[in-house]
Amino acid sequence: MCSSYCQGLNFDIDYYGVLKLNKNCNDLDIKKAFRRLAIQYNPERQKDDNILEVFSLICEAYEVLSDSLRRTIYDFYGETGLKNGVPGNNENIEPYVFHGEPLRTYRNFFGTESPYADLLDVLDDPEAMKRYKQAQIPQNETIIKQLFLTLKEIFHGVVKIMKIERLEYVNNEENIMEMKDKFFTIDIKPGLPNGSEFLFPKEGDRGANIIPADIVFVTTEIPHDVFERKNDDLVMIVDVFLKEALTGTVVKIQTLDDRVFRVPITSIITPDYRKLVPGEGLPLSHDPTQRGDLIINFKIEFPIYLCVASKNYIKKAFEIAVNKDDDNSIESIDYIYQYMLNEQMHRNVDDDIPVRKINKDEKFKFICEK
Repeated sequence: MCSSYCQGLNFDIDYYGVLKLNKNCNDLDIKKAFRRLAIQYNPERQKDDNILEVFSLICEAYEVLSDSLRRTIYDFYGETGLKNGVPGNNENIEPYVFHGEPLRTYRNFFGTESPYADLLDVLDDPEAMKRYKQAQIPQNETIIKQLFLTLKEIFHGVVKIMKIERLEYVNNEENIMEMKDKFFTIDIKPGLPNGSEFLFPKEGDRGANIIPADIVFVTTEIPHDVFERKNDDLVMIVDVFLKEALTGTVVKIQTLDDRVFRVPITSIITPDYRKLVPGEGLPLSHDPTQRGDLIINFKIEFPIYLCVASKNYIKKAFEIAVNKDDDNSIESIDYIYQYMLNEQMHRNVDDDIPVRKINKDEKFKFICEK
């Protein structure tokens, strides 16, 4: 810090440097810096004979920087302009002279001349010491745990008991610690969104000089064999043979609440066809009496081979379907015609699409009518 030595060499005092601040500091920064340094360098708390000069300079720096006019003049003209006076709009601005009573500045700020003003604050406000201690002690990093849920648990709702291990005191007097099990009860409401978080503040490891970590459980859905969740809807994929895709079929569904119902499919099933079953999805988290929908998608299994006879039957079906005046045209043939117009009858070469399992003896069976 600069003192009378700097002034003797005709150097301007760096008030920002005195308070260990940058020029872009705000009023709160100035107050915090003065509070810290004024207590640290209070002559009553130091044995150094030269500390009074440093203390006085700290108070002078605060007097200048805490006053908006003085600070502006100092920023533009430096200490010389501040103490010699500068021209204003209507008249010259009077030179600034420090009053030379640092304890007056100290008293005006703290409301007392006691060198232990920081401790007096605590006596007046015991919670201040608690907040101060908490601010000085770091909190352990948040611990994130996955909470796995089945689709059935999400559908019905469930109470989960989660266990973690944490360090706890066995004997506070001897500071003996060991690992203990800690259990948490988590109420899962029906339809709970995936990725929901459950926070348990400061439930981590105990310790003398730490704040226990927060524990956060994050829900993660376990994949289901049949259904996939899309928000509040359930999506499933059904494999059908080409014949079923053209002539219709009935899909048997076992629900998450163990009901069984059948969905008739009377439309032609194309690769982008989907069947919507309203109200058979998941309960809505905000209103469990309402439910999302069930969406049925289809994967069509095509024949890997057609013998000549089968091809002739299909061609004949086309001929009958095209002939609108033919009374023998039937609905199933019309289905075949519409489907074939979409050029969808081809070999299935998508290895990612599962096909319906067949017996070993039927592995090389061809679709062929005799």
